Amino acid sequence: MLQLQNKPKVSVVTSVYNGQQYFDKVVPSILNQTYKNFEWIIVDDGSTDSIPKLLEELASNDARVKVFYPGRLGRVKAFNYAISNAQGEYIANQDFDDISYPERLALQAEFLDTHPKIGLVGCNYIVNDQNRNERYVRIPPTEHKQIIRKMAKCVPFANTLVTYRKEIWAQTRGYLEMDGIEDLHLWIQFAKQGCYFGCINKVLGEHWVHSESFWYQNFKYQHRQKKLASIQWQAIRELNLPFWMGVYPLGRYVYCYSPKELKAFLRRNIAGSKEQDLKKYSL
Repeated sequence: MLQLQNKPKVSVVTSVYNGQQYFDKVVPSILNQTYKNFEWIIVDDGSTDSIPKLLEELASNDARVKVFYPGRLGRVKAFNYAISNAQGEYIANQDFDDISYPERLALQAEFLDTHPKIGLVGCNYIVNDQNRNERYVRIPPTEHKQIIRKMAKCVPFANTLVTYRKEIWAQTRGYLEMDGIEDLHLWIQFAKQGCYFGCINKVLGEHWVHSESFWYQNFKYQHRQKKLASIQWQAIRELNLPFWMGVYPLGRYVYCYSPKELKAFLRRNIAGSKEQDLKKYSL
C-alpha cells in the first residue's frame, strides 16, 4: 500500500457521478504523476454504477486517495465539498473524464513555488471535441495581463487542468452554479482578490467535450453562448477592461448561430484563440 507524507503540498480534487467508463483512464493519469507529495480527494456524487466499489478498492490500496460519499450534491457543490476537505496548499482540479500528463503536478507546483505572486497557473492542453469532431491543442496566453484580457473573449483555461492556492479560493464563495461557466466566474473573483495568473507553455493534459454530457443534454447551445457572454461582460466591468472589448461578448450572439465549419475560423481569426490542429502539431 502506497503511503502519504504527513501533509500533502498538493490536493488533487475530483467529483464523479457514474463515471465507471473513465476509471481506467483517469486513475493512472493521477497516480503515475512524477510529483509524489499529493493527495487525491474524490467525491462520489451519489453514483449508482460501480464507481463506489471501485473507489473503495482504490483508496484501500493507495493512502493518497481519500474518497467521500456525501450523497447527491450536484457537480458544483461536490467540487466545493472536495476542496473544503483538501489539506494541500495547492488545489489541482481534475475532472474524472479527463487526463493529466505525468509531469503536470510537478511543473505546476514548481511554478507556484517559484512565483509567489501568482495564485493560479494553467497550461496548454489538448481538446477532444466530439460535438464538432475536432482535436486540437489550445494555447492560452502566459502573461497575467493577457490572461485577464482573455476573460473578455472566452474561458482562458481548461478548469480541469488548473492549479491554484487554496487560500485564494477560501477568500471567495467558491464555485457557484453558473450553468457550466462557474470556472470563469470564480477566476473573476480571484482577480478581484488581487490574484495573478500564469500559464505553463507546455501540453500537460487532455480535455474531452462529450456529446452525451449533462451540459449538452440539458442546455441549448444558444443559451450556453449567451450565458458565457454575460460572464464576459462581468469580466469587462469588474476587472476594468477596455469598454471596446464588449465586441467579444456581443460576438457570441453571432458565433452561436454560425455553421460548425465557420466556428474554428471565428475562434482563431476573430477572437484570437491560439489553437493548433493535432495533424500540424508535434508533442
